[in-house]
Amino acid sequence: MGDRMHLRGLDLNLLVALDALLTERNVTRAAERIHISQPGMSAALRKLRHHFADPLLEQIGRNLELTARGRALADPVKTILSQVSELNDQPTSFDASAARRVFRISATTYCCELLATHLISSLREIAPLISVQFEELSADTADRILDGQIDFAITISARLLDKMQAYDEFIRSQKLFTDKFVVAISKDNAHTAQTITFDELCVMGYIETRFGGVIAGVAEQLWRQQPKQPHTCGWLPNFHLTLNTVGRTDMATILPSLLVAMQSDRYNVRALPVPFDMPIIEERLYWHRRNDSDPGHLWMERTLEEVAASFIT
Repeated sequence: MGDRMHLRGLDLNLLVALDALLTERNVTRAAERIHISQPGMSAALRKLRHHFADPLLEQIGRNLELTARGRALADPVKTILSQVSELNDQPTSFDASAARRVFRISATTYCCELLATHLISSLREIAPLISVQFEELSADTADRILDGQIDFAITISARLLDKMQAYDEFIRSQKLFTDKFVVAISKDNAHTAQTITFDELCVMGYIETRFGGVIAGVAEQLWRQQPKQPHTCGWLPNFHLTLNTVGRTDMATILPSLLVAMQSDRYNVRALPVPFDMPIIEERLYWHRRNDSDPGHLWMERTLEEVAASFIT
């Protein structure tokens, strides 16, 4: 309650600046987040430090970290700003054609590949002052949703499942699109049939994708459950290197079908059905429930759904 009382002594602009600083933990990014100059944000930070008699952010090595007081303030600030938004905004009040805003989206490379260009192109037409920043999905993505550092995450449920159980009351989600796995081989591969058997696949050289060199993909995990496996000739850190290698050799891989179809001509590959059972890929959109009353956030949520629906069946 004490921090809430102190917050009542601040004008709304300083509250907004405080939220940006506590979220970004960086003066430059905080200024970009709320569209003010860096000197303006530095001045706001000085006022806030004086008001709270606390540094709020302190230099630890090369990074700025929140002080104990800063951490204690983060949630009350977001709650108050959310309540102000509920009082002042109506869902119909968001004018996307004139709004200036940055949305941050954490997603797998695969989802960025499918959605980013379509989304950015769409925004250029309907919301020219709205920008999106895509970032790689990471182990702390659920925490970053909670802290307000990202607006949306797009991934399969399993990647966030352990955090979802802890954060279930805070984080909402809905299905964005589905896909299936396929075997990808070179169009010049000696295997010319439209299907491939399990044994035929096992005698081919195989290329696996391990994100960051360490995170096993769904296909690799499922191979481990099969009675036998192909010889893995290499592990590569992203889908593009995997497709490039497969397209230039007689080896095979298993990847999402939408990605293989999109890159078929570029990498000289074609798709075959996987000769064993694999789960449907369900990519879900995640966000914090406090954003449910934000007209701009609701608009971007609908826009992401429309963009996905426009080219994903």
